[in-house]
Amino acid sequence: MIHSTLLGILAAVLSVFVAILIEGASLRSFFHLPAMLLIVGGTLGATFASYSISQVTKAVRDTRFALTRKKERDLKLVFFRFWEKARKDGLLSLEDEAKKLDNPFLQKGIQLIVDGSDPRTIEEILWEAHEEEEKNDLKSAKVFETAAGFSPTVGIIGTVLGLVTVLENLDGGTKVLGQGIATAFIATFYGISFANLILLPISNQLKVVAKRESNERQAIMRGILSLQSGENRRILAERIDPFVKY
Repeated sequence: MIHSTLLGILAAVLSVFVAILIEGASLRSFFHLPAMLLIVGGTLGATFASYSISQVTKAVRDTRFALTRKKERDLKLVFFRFWEKARKDGLLSLEDEAKKLDNPFLQKGIQLIVDGSDPRTIEEILWEAHEEEEKNDLKSAKVFETAAGFSPTVGIIGTVLGLVTVLENLDGGTKVLGQGIATAFIATFYGISFANLILLPISNQLKVVAKRESNERQAIMRGILSLQSGENRRILAERIDPFVKY
């Protein structure tokens, strides 16, 4: 099934083309390679100048993951399994379970329990790791948000360049003048469209994913501390519930 963000971007772009056709304009007049190169190249260049290459590549990589439907993990069932095993065989028995986990944050928490760390130390270590991961997740969204800010500005630069060319050729006649002005404004059209129809929706989706991952990590923290303190199954569920209902 197509992701809602991709579906929304597709619908937005399609609506622009339909509006152009309804107005009776030619689609060909809206395809201008120099303007496209200016917007893409200028926006990419300004974004790379604002962030490190690793940050930009991570943002692109995170986009791929964000637009892929992730198989939801039922954290309550995972912790109930841990709770049953810890009740029967003790907390040390969870070490083998930790090695099978595909979630590094959860694996870290279980390992801290097995190592016998005190609850305060566990909470501090996990909270620091959580804050660092959340910061990195939001940074990817910020990269696209920054690009969305540059895109319309680069479009205006393209329009100014186009108008300068038009003014240098005022003796070309009314028809040529009109075509030149129309072409000049294509850059602004591209810049605004890229920002609002593609870059900002992707940024917002990355923020949604970052929030979901943040909630999951907080649920894991509460579950880990509840496991260590030996609380019953119902209390364990109550501690996790506020963070998994989203």
